[in-house]
Amino acid sequence: MTKRQVWMLTAAVCLSTIFLATVNSSHGALLTPMIGHYGLTASEQGYPNSAQNIGCIAAMFTSLWVIGRLRKQTLLTAAVALMALLMVPLSLLPSFPVYLGLYALVGVAFAYMDAIASSMIADLHPGKNSARMMCVMHACHGLSGIVSPLLLGAMLGASGNMPRAYLTILAIGLFTLAVLWPANARIRLSDAAARPEPLTRAQLRAFFGEPALRALAICILFYGVHLSGMIVWIDRYVDVGLQSELGALALAFLYAGLTASRLIVPLLRIKPLTYISASCALAAIALAAGLCAGNAAVMCGCVLACSLLCGALIPVALGTACAGFASNTLLASTLMNLCMLAGNCVASPLIGMIEERAGMGWGMSVCALALVAAAAAPALQLLRTRAAR
Repeated sequence: MTKRQVWMLTAAVCLSTIFLATVNSSHGALLTPMIGHYGLTASEQGYPNSAQNIGCIAAMFTSLWVIGRLRKQTLLTAAVALMALLMVPLSLLPSFPVYLGLYALVGVAFAYMDAIASSMIADLHPGKNSARMMCVMHACHGLSGIVSPLLLGAMLGASGNMPRAYLTILAIGLFTLAVLWPANARIRLSDAAARPEPLTRAQLRAFFGEPALRALAICILFYGVHLSGMIVWIDRYVDVGLQSELGALALAFLYAGLTASRLIVPLLRIKPLTYISASCALAAIALAAGLCAGNAAVMCGCVLACSLLCGALIPVALGTACAGFASNTLLASTLMNLCMLAGNCVASPLIGMIEERAGMGWGMSVCALALVAAAAAPALQLLRTRAAR
């Protein structure tokens, strides 16, 4: 494969992550008109997002069986096509149970796209370049997460036209497919990369038997608790807990910091485990300072600092895991994403439970404590490595 082909395929994969972020950001953009259309109660408003997460987890487990039986590029093209075509029935606004079922299928496509895109980036840019290019790909995701809500808001208009918004997502998906499909057809990964050996118990033992990979898996699980908790709760915490109108700004700062971090960190020459442990520890201090301040403006600044410090953790961890398990990058990315999804599922109900019993500030402290736990696993691994020398 020539350098030109590598970069063409890289651009196509990055475009698929932009489409992925557009779909993901639609939950927030379409929430208000969806509530109005279906007449949802407070407890029902998060059901579509929950349905998508259930689909993601189901797909991650099925992907463990699919690994090695179908080519990665074929799976990615099929997942993008499924994601795009699902926008058609969603635009028809079917009954709410059907709507939830469609979002579960969106979750299936989402999980395959997420895991395979990371794996292909690692295949195209092996070794030390893997984490760097993973950051670039995730920066594309972050930029799309900032721009997409503005685009979808314009399509919704004052009347909250959900069908038009879904058809806009469909158009972006079809454009992505028009670029990705020919690229995957003309530029083929090597057979070893495109179709690794099917999953075996020996491979699982080999992955989790490696101390550094085990530390990364534990780290990304706790980071999943932190990031999901921040995305879901920071707006409400600032608006309701701190009685301010800066909640939307805090969420915007969170995404801006994530994106900037993923652009800056690839330029730094720092070992992955050192970056992960140090950034999580410093980010925990920044977030704790914001929570202790009890001031909305200070909290917004601390959220920005927190996300700037550790916002590149996911791509760095994924890239490092794929580089450390180069024999089967798809298995590595799938297992890491499964760990992160487990953290995502725990975060929101845990924060809500603590908020109900002890208050919103204590609930949000889960996000800071999760960062401490995320920092501990790689830090301990670094200490063990130094002691063994």
